[in-house]
Amino acid sequence: MKFYVSTKSQKIIIFISTIIAEIIFPYLFIINFEYFKEIKAFSKFDQNGLILLILFWIFLSYVRGRYSSMKSSKILKNLILEFKELLIISSFSIISLFLLKIVGLNQNFNSKNIPLILFILVSASLLKEIIISLLFDKVFLKNCKKVLVIGDYNDINSIKEVLNDYKYSKKIDFELFNFNSELNIIPDQLIISDDYKLDTNDNRVIHYFHLNGVQIFSKSKWVEYELNCIPVNLITTDKFLNSRNFSNYRDFELKIKRLGDIVVSLILIIISFPLILLAGFLIWINDYGSIFYTQIREGMYGKKIRIIKLRSMIINAENNGAQWAKKNDERITSIGFLLRKSRIDELPQLISVLKGEMSLIGPRPERPEFNKLLKEKIPYYGLRSLFKPGLSGWAQVNYPYGASLADSNNKLGYDLFYICNYSLHLDLLILFKTMRTVFSGKGSIPS
Repeated sequence: MKFYVSTKSQKIIIFISTIIAEIIFPYLFIINFEYFKEIKAFSKFDQNGLILLILFWIFLSYVRGRYSSMKSSKILKNLILEFKELLIISSFSIISLFLLKIVGLNQNFNSKNIPLILFILVSASLLKEIIISLLFDKVFLKNCKKVLVIGDYNDINSIKEVLNDYKYSKKIDFELFNFNSELNIIPDQLIISDDYKLDTNDNRVIHYFHLNGVQIFSKSKWVEYELNCIPVNLITTDKFLNSRNFSNYRDFELKIKRLGDIVVSLILIIISFPLILLAGFLIWINDYGSIFYTQIREGMYGKKIRIIKLRSMIINAENNGAQWAKKNDERITSIGFLLRKSRIDELPQLISVLKGEMSLIGPRPERPEFNKLLKEKIPYYGLRSLFKPGLSGWAQVNYPYGASLADSNNKLGYDLFYICNYSLHLDLLILFKTMRTVFSGKGSIPS
């Protein structure tokens, strides 16, 4: 869930914390740091350069929108986005100082101190972000969020149905907006029905809410914004074709993604090789059956790929045909249960990542037998194949283990969100969430 800082007290808190964390603290800490005193490299002359660097840092942060009052109550997501911006600002600062050195205009600053100073600025900024996120989550978001809707009760009911399907737990008070009433209320958010036609008489209302810092959404955009997914019944051809997925702007990111897949999968294969050997030995002594098993899945554009997994089920588990796993599935062996719980059974799929058939992050590849059924039952299900399948994905870290038609329908909403909003920082967020999911042991079996 995200929120907009609209009260003066909240804005003052953010302003004061920024002054302390990014100006006062770095300056006092650096000029009193023993390292600089010992090397006697931080003279009064260098302190002037430090002030200029901090001011330049503040300016770049403002230009990049770091001081926008939009915040996320999800601390991990907030930190990843913040860290990305801090890296960009730090890189630009180093480049700028290097260019100034070339033309001889940075004599006020000792260049060998720059990396440490930037590290202190980044650390202070991240610490401030953690404190602010915790403060707003524990203090300002305790009360029920108020959302006004311009539309009718059918819009509110349809929104509630979607939230219920996705097990949305935040408390929200929905209320229809009355155009005949006085404008004396400031909600947290305003939803305008997709079917509502705005006219010139509505300008006064829109201006009022916008002036008072209220977030304004269409119904479909609000659901996407709150749930971080695009439910199947809200996806439109226009929405999908206008996403970055159908532009050339993502080509560079996809090349970086592929390079990351190669490097990370190689490292993981080397590190996990002893673990795979141990798991294989335990599988073999459990029933003297095969250690690995292969399965045909559908990859990008529906191309058939063969994946390898450590066997976690009994021999001949699918004599009666392909079937979804279920809770307390008797086909799963005792060793297999542990392998699934820890996700160790998935490690051999790193070979498919190395070959380029899969990626570390992407929609999970499904079996052709299930895909045929799901494409017939769920609209837009085939759109998942527009992206290379992954070991983990946005659906896997946001939704419980899915083993039914209804689960597949809901998980598709997360896959569509990933495809429409793909970025490297979203991949990084999924990577961190995957690590947390693996360590917690959640989502490995049907609930």
